[in-house]
Amino acid sequence: MSKKPVTISILATKDTSPSTLFGLYDVLGSVGIGWESYVTGEPAEPQFDVRIVAAGRKSFRCAGNVPVSPHCSLDDVDKTDVALVASFVIPANVPPETHDQRELDWLVRQQSRGAVIAAACTGAVHLAEAGLLNGLEATTHWAYQDLYRLYYPEVHWRVAKLLCVSGHNNTIVTSGGSTSWQNLALYLITRFCGVDHAVHTAKFWLIPFRDENQSPYSAMIQNVLHDDGVVSECQEWIADHYANPNPITGMVQRSGLPPSTFARRFKRATGYGPMDYVHTLRTEEAKQMLEREADAVDQIGREVGYEDPASFRRIFKRKVGLTPSLYRRRFGRSHFERFEQM
Repeated sequence: MSKKPVTISILATKDTSPSTLFGLYDVLGSVGIGWESYVTGEPAEPQFDVRIVAAGRKSFRCAGNVPVSPHCSLDDVDKTDVALVASFVIPANVPPETHDQRELDWLVRQQSRGAVIAAACTGAVHLAEAGLLNGLEATTHWAYQDLYRLYYPEVHWRVAKLLCVSGHNNTIVTSGGSTSWQNLALYLITRFCGVDHAVHTAKFWLIPFRDENQSPYSAMIQNVLHDDGVVSECQEWIADHYANPNPITGMVQRSGLPPSTFARRFKRATGYGPMDYVHTLRTEEAKQMLEREADAVDQIGREVGYEDPASFRRIFKRKVGLTPSLYRRRFGRSHFERFEQM
């Protein structure tokens, strides 16, 4: 006797990314069907009952003006095994907008009824707004880490991770940026259907297994809004003087504040300690140089402010997750110029 399919309700809103929404819908909906129909010829037994849900039943257009026709409204879903929030296309440098309380209440209600609550990429903001991530580890797209740390300080953001599983009985699951929804899909397939179905799905859809983190892909977002004019002025100055031998002294002098006061205000406004901010700026400049220039790694380190090559390599590896040489091999121009020869 066939087991009853696991129900997955994917929440869609006007801000939902269509690529994530329909990607998740296609991949999860194929489990028990795709591999069997195209490869083995075995009877198809869908493992998931996947539906797109929204606050109302009417069709609407999501991000990119793409039409969405929900299968049902939130009021129609009394209980689901997995409540999954697809990613949103929203600004990364402005405060989160008001959320539909019906959607937040629905997520809380589903958690209370034993559902796994999952979010892809920026969909994590819905979980944070609902209070479901307080005190827990979570991840999201790396571009939103500074903003979300300011607005949701009770969440332990682990943005380097591609996947975070948290909460009582591991019922809160978040994935990182953009295509890491594929990792989330494979996790859910493994959890509810087993390793074999996950392997077959990965092969059917050509989903690569990624065990690395988001750090190599991330970049520093420097225009997160705050209202501290003194810190803003120091940020403008350090953008051009990060390679100075004593950059923190320079910022403190410009601020006119005692060093300890400056450090507290800088951290409160930017989410970074002053020295960490400088290391991040230097690393970002080094990444750009490694991508476009052929200069020696040690020379690049000196140009961004590190006289000691070992210190540069150590800090770069800590920040990026790759050595400078490995970063260049992955993201350098030569890695992409080969496409021009095809």
